[in-house]
Amino acid sequence: MDTNFSRRWIGKFRLLALLLIFSGALNIGLITAFVAMLLKDKETNFSFARPSKGEARIESTNGALISALSKLSFRELCAYLTNREPVEEGYLKRDLALAVLVSSRHFDLERALSGSLNQRRTLTWGGDQTIEMYPGLCEDQFKAIIQFVYLEKWPLTPEGLFKLVQKGLKPQDDSLLEAFVLTPQFHALQVLFQKTEVPQDRSVLIELAAEGSWDLLDRLAKEQTQLLDLSVEKRRRLLLSYLSLRSPTAAKILVATDFSFALKRLNDQGIVDLLDLLQGDEANRLCLELLKSPRSDAVWERSAAILYANVNEPVPVPFDHNIALSRFVSGERAPIAAAPALVVQTVPSFAPWIIHTVKEGESLWKIARQYKVKPDAIAQANELEKDRIFPGMTLRIPQ
Repeated sequence: MDTNFSRRWIGKFRLLALLLIFSGALNIGLITAFVAMLLKDKETNFSFARPSKGEARIESTNGALISALSKLSFRELCAYLTNREPVEEGYLKRDLALAVLVSSRHFDLERALSGSLNQRRTLTWGGDQTIEMYPGLCEDQFKAIIQFVYLEKWPLTPEGLFKLVQKGLKPQDDSLLEAFVLTPQFHALQVLFQKTEVPQDRSVLIELAAEGSWDLLDRLAKEQTQLLDLSVEKRRRLLLSYLSLRSPTAAKILVATDFSFALKRLNDQGIVDLLDLLQGDEANRLCLELLKSPRSDAVWERSAAILYANVNEPVPVPFDHNIALSRFVSGERAPIAAAPALVVQTVPSFAPWIIHTVKEGESLWKIARQYKVKPDAIAQANELEKDRIFPGMTLRIPQ
């Protein structure tokens, strides 16, 4: 009987123990769920690298802090986007870091905020140093900025993308090129050449853009936005602008798409500059035609030098045009002495544009006097409705 009694109580104890274990597990689960709900209600935190110890405590004035932040990398600046320490004039450290990101790191703030940027202020320090500030941004907007930095691989403006492409690092990231070709500036370039013989492979136009300047590409986009011009003359002017910047791709495209113009309308100096940029079949074809043309001795000698170099032969000294013709152009004879003068009179000369970037304080009259041309000629070449120009504007100066 005692044995049965013991067995009953042991069974009850086991059941009680199981119930206690189950109750404890249930309590732990409820506490875990409660903590998870509390964490879910909090704002999402993005992990950025903290500033190094040397940067933990930076000067508390706006100017000193901006100068210090300007030395940091893109990702180091992003670490300050969560820093709410006050500085001066109502700005926090995150406000100054954002201003530096936009002004010197080409961060695309407009895209990060989907265009909802209402307030802009100019902050001046040190007497002449300025930076654009963006006061009044709320917590949700800073959260959107941080999300954009965290999720977007290339959170840069078109100019920022252009500068990375221009560095020409090999191999370039395909995603960078994809981002660049989607910019309005590259689209304007692509549309201008869409009906030409330029290969449809966009890498040719990417190389052309990278060999130029941002001002030249951005100006093209602005001009095409105001008035879409897909004419041959527009393409010629653009290619000549790139040629003035020593672009080999511009030289290749000009010869491939407008050979007759390059051969007959460029002046002698323009032709020599073009030959310096050309290689391969394009250079050979142009040199052969130049040897047969009534050009100057300088053009003949430069053309012959390229042709002789391609066949690994020295240029005869002294240079003889007739010998060069018989060597490279079968059956050709040198023109008689009077022929060049007669032909030159019937072929209009064409001088490539000189590209001038307007500086602070310059006027159209002052620029025209510098290059010894009429102001009306500059206005007509650049299709200016009025004599209004602005610093940074690129002008074509006719010769």
